Amino acid sequence: MLKFLGKLLNRDLTTPAEPIDTNVSEDEIWEILHPKNKRELALRKKNLQSFLQFAASQLNKTECQRLCRVAKRALDDSEDMFGALEEVMFGEEGQRRGKWVFIQLDCKAREEIVWQASEILATFGISERWEHDCEAEFRSVPEALLALSDWLAERDLTLLHFETNSDSYCSVIVRASESSTAKELALAAHLTLYDHAEFSRANI
Repeated sequence: MLKFLGKLLNRDLTTPAEPIDTNVSEDEIWEILHPKNKRELALRKKNLQSFLQFAASQLNKTECQRLCRVAKRALDDSEDMFGALEEVMFGEEGQRRGKWVFIQLDCKAREEIVWQASEILATFGISERWEHDCEAEFRSVPEALLALSDWLAERDLTLLHFETNSDSYCSVIVRASESSTAKELALAAHLTLYDHAEFSRANI
């Protein structure tokens, strides 16, 4: 690209022009015109990928890499880190049944918790299931999530909850010994994760 610009700016107009290579990618042009933006975007993508690789580490490598690509493509269109993660959670190219990673619910959909928790537990190789009639047993989504969190804690797992800045709820299951790592990686990716106690204080 620099060679192209140099030829364009310094060419002698009195002599026949040499052929100029105009086969320059959009990424190269953007990098020259917006070097700081390019570096910041690359760092955001790297940090979001690190978090996703951790959160989806129980999946096979191919699926984990696919989800990372979905998130990074979303960041090309928006600077919203959680918005990019939402593409992984419920976008058309996001997580798939049999390879579920994130629980995602609207404010009244507590009946959706059981199947999503079961899908995620299966990816950890855990055959035991959390079986409840959430509509009948719990008054709200937070109440059902806290009950699930208590059950997971007895099995050395932790349910962490994203700040969504909306009335929806999104959560991820990690091993209890790795909850601090999850929160640190999320913070680096400009995501906020709440543990059981923090979520309980905010919702009960």
